Amino acid sequence: MRARAHERIVRLADARPELPVLFGEAAKVLATALPFDASCWHTMDPATLIETGLYFQNMPPAGPDVAAYAYLDDDFNSFTALAHAPRHSGVLSDATAGQLGRSPRYRELLRPNNIRGELRTAFVVDGSCWGCFAFFREAPGDFTEDERDFAHDVAAVLGRGFRSAGLQARGTMPGTRWPGLLVVDAVRGIESMTHPARPWLADLGAPDERDPLPFVLLAVAERVRRCAGEATAQVRGESGQWIQVHASPMSGGPPGRVAIILQAVAAPEVARLISAAYGFTARQRELIDLVLRGYGTSEIAARLFISPHTVQGHLKSIFAKAGVRSRRELVGRVYQG
Repeated sequence: MRARAHERIVRLADARPELPVLFGEAAKVLATALPFDASCWHTMDPATLIETGLYFQNMPPAGPDVAAYAYLDDDFNSFTALAHAPRHSGVLSDATAGQLGRSPRYRELLRPNNIRGELRTAFVVDGSCWGCFAFFREAPGDFTEDERDFAHDVAAVLGRGFRSAGLQARGTMPGTRWPGLLVVDAVRGIESMTHPARPWLADLGAPDERDPLPFVLLAVAERVRRCAGEATAQVRGESGQWIQVHASPMSGGPPGRVAIILQAVAAPEVARLISAAYGFTARQRELIDLVLRGYGTSEIAARLFISPHTVQGHLKSIFAKAGVRSRRELVGRVYQG
């Protein structure tokens, strides 16, 4: 059963579906090998390991308390710790040596919902984490070591699927937009905002300021509150544009307020994300950087001390990986997603 599920996950990742399809289909496949009563899945910013999106099954909507307790870095089996660990999956009862009450996440979120078994997995591929899941079983159910190890075995495959799926969404590229600023209060509501913040919020799925705060904003705000410093994440909006979310604590006034700036991700940063997603080599990344700066074949060859023929060979490989046919299309992929 698990061998077949692994094969199906490989085929799914190779098909490079868009994120909603990947979430749904991967959950169906893994339910046959790792039965669960509920689950949550996330995309992650590989640079900061902040959760940027989510998909729930058989769970209530993610309220502010979920962001406050579910993603504590100092709790057992945090996704950050699993991403850096030799094994990228973990069972909560194993990590706590059977003393589940040692986990704030268990005390505040799982136990009140009659959940005992929790299996977490970080999708790490080529050293970067692109997503994660948490599977849950109602008491007295739990997950076994064999199930934990199988989850680790599929982690890299899911990572490969998630890093490519993040680039599949397409939309109309909006015109130039000013950065937007909003202030989140201590109870995780919008206290105030500038007018340019409104289209950014809409691009994150909250067209009305009375809508629940988009998950990525909850995540960065909680990171700021926990570390009393700044936090940043890059997330793709519904338009297809990459959005930089930067949060920092407010000084003065009531405690717990967080200022968040929303703006377009700079092209070099987008190029790095795309390079990682398509698995470009270090040399190919150098070429992409020079192409974005407007250099021609001869200039690139001179700067990299290679022949123009070698430059063309590298560009051919880059075009094939990115699914484009020209430099213009490559530049469009970076600037327009």
